Amino acid sequence: MIANRINKFVIANPEVCIGCATCMSACYNSAYERGKLAVPRLHVTRTKSGVMPNQCRQCDDAPCANVCPVGALRIGKDSIELYEEICIGCEMCTLACPFGAIQAQAEFMPSVDYIFEPMLNLGLESEIGAKSIAVKCDLCKGRDDGPACVEACPTGALMFINASSGQKDVVAKKAESAVESFVQLAKSV
Repeated sequence: MIANRINKFVIANPEVCIGCATCMSACYNSAYERGKLAVPRLHVTRTKSGVMPNQCRQCDDAPCANVCPVGALRIGKDSIELYEEICIGCEMCTLACPFGAIQAQAEFMPSVDYIFEPMLNLGLESEIGAKSIAVKCDLCKGRDDGPACVEACPTGALMFINASSGQKDVVAKKAESAVESFVQLAKSV
């Protein structure tokens, strides 16, 4: 049975996405402006069948939150919340996420004097002298205009789904179409 509560999330239409990575840039800027670790929380993924951004689906059952040993990932009112400041960087959430939408990134630690330390490459998931933390889409929480990626997408490939706005019909139609395709494929085998 589906829970009465449905989380907000961003969905991408791979038929419209052109892979320009404008969404990644907007995500990076939004994170920086909101005082979060300045890395994109979504990544444009290219496969043989198409291109589209991959980001947190804000799962209602949240495997990532269920495995977090310190409660840095929590099931919130309408999304999965990440508290970067208490994340210990164990990366259990990255293993539990079925979509690969959580990455570990490194941030500077206040206890390290970087004037005397060699320059660190914080693009890696861990570094000596840097704290590894989980990074995932937070729907640009605290940003008045909602997710920056949706606003920045030049083709309209991204849509912010909010259960209270009635947009869940879009998802239901896509799910129905996917099931019909699967049934047709199964009948042909």
